[in-house]
Amino acid sequence: MDARIIKCAAAALAVGLLTVGCSSASGGSGESVSGGPDKGTVRVWFMQDSIPQDAQDYLKTAFEKEHPGSTLKIEIQQWDDIIAKLQTAMASDKETPDLAEIGNTTASTFASVGAFADLSPLYQELGGAKLIPSFVGAGTAHGKKYALPLYAGASVIYYRKDLFAKAHIAQPRTLGELVRAAQKVKAANPDKHRNFQGIYLPAADNHFMEAWIFSQGANYARQNADGTWKGTLATPQAGAGLAMLQELWKTAALGASDSSQQGAAPWVPYNNGEVAIVSGRTFAEKNISPEMKKNTAVMAIPPVTAGGVGHSFSGGSSIGISAKSQVKSLAQDALKLVYGKEFQAKVAAQGWIPGNTDYTSAIPQSLSSGQLQAQIVANSVLTPTAENWAVVQGDNIPADFWAQLARGGDAGKLARETDGKIEKVLNKK
Repeated sequence: MDARIIKCAAAALAVGLLTVGCSSASGGSGESVSGGPDKGTVRVWFMQDSIPQDAQDYLKTAFEKEHPGSTLKIEIQQWDDIIAKLQTAMASDKETPDLAEIGNTTASTFASVGAFADLSPLYQELGGAKLIPSFVGAGTAHGKKYALPLYAGASVIYYRKDLFAKAHIAQPRTLGELVRAAQKVKAANPDKHRNFQGIYLPAADNHFMEAWIFSQGANYARQNADGTWKGTLATPQAGAGLAMLQELWKTAALGASDSSQQGAAPWVPYNNGEVAIVSGRTFAEKNISPEMKKNTAVMAIPPVTAGGVGHSFSGGSSIGISAKSQVKSLAQDALKLVYGKEFQAKVAAQGWIPGNTDYTSAIPQSLSSGQLQAQIVANSVLTPTAENWAVVQGDNIPADFWAQLARGGDAGKLARETDGKIEKVLNKK
């Protein structure tokens, strides 16, 4: 989910406005995805800069060719205030889009309140196990699948292979080796750069921080059998990741107190030669200078034990059919085209990981191969799929936690306090 809409989502939820399904939750969201007239107009909401124009053109042309007399209308939406706009539109039989793109971390909220129709009967036909698992989980509620992955963006680690070679450091295979590599390359400082550090580690980059606990098998919270939520930062698994981060900040990291704006541009200290390691979305590659790029290698966040990749957060979007749609059968046919080879390949050609990872071969070649990106996304973990998670983020609970941790706060105490805050929000009725 785009960070720009987190606060919008939280504000709407906090005042109890998310009523898109409400009275229809038992009927609308549980109904068959089929139904409606044989001809009509299917309205599709895609977000600005999400789906490339050639994919949009293909979807419209293919649908209208398959359905003479029907129209597919694509309406591009802005991220700002999209939650409020969606909840208003999707509560109306007349105003709702029939297919709607939604941020992946918001999918669980809309699924929980009955905003989307049940896609479970279509799951296998649309890709089944090939669909990004973490996104499928985010769009699942009450044992049914309401929103499925549309696309994702992979986060990778870029590092200076020339500096690693001069310092006799191999590519890290584990989280522990990554910590030691940052410390060793800092100590060696092969280029003798003033104030050189091993890694750029801004606490404001919450999602990179999360990878250190996700890879340990932890998360912010887990759901109990009775449906309540329990904070899990104060667990041994999360604690191991937090200890590694604090060790890095103390010994080999730059940027602990940098703003979110600075943290969103990790290529700046990297291009300046201030650090040897940075994390960023694959789209960051275009901002790495040509001089640095020729000396750059890429890897995934490593696991705790060597073998495979670690677990990182992947941003992106999901898509579903509105529970209020009056043309569900037609919307279902449009959704099948979305998950077909032609559409998925066009999305991949834009640089996204397509919702069906079978089509990642269409991703343009770069420092990070499509194969690596697909592996990263397939092993991604999202924040808790709780109805009130957007409120947790909107209240800056995770952001405050990471900031205090970076400043050297007591990890155990901070974890316990934050667990309590998370539980209070997630368990609020």
